[in-house]
Amino acid sequence: MKNYGKTYSATRPNALTITPSKVYVASNIEEYSQEDEHGVLNQGYQYDFIEYTKDEYILLMAEELEATKILLGVE
Repeated sequence: MKNYGKTYSATRPNALTITPSKVYVASNIEEYSQEDEHGVLNQGYQYDFIEYTKDEYILLMAEELEATKILLGVE
């Protein structure tokens, strides 16, 4: 897993992107606008960005599913 922290983009990111070997997760997606020191208005999106290998992501989803089953009392 690589956590890139707060990331900025001019275009809205996909919440989930899957490639043959990686899974990219963008969360807490928000629009922003900020004026720079020259008075130019920068607009886009800010979000938290994490990269997983497919195996890491599958394991994470399996753990979340198991936790949900326990909370719901489902076996």
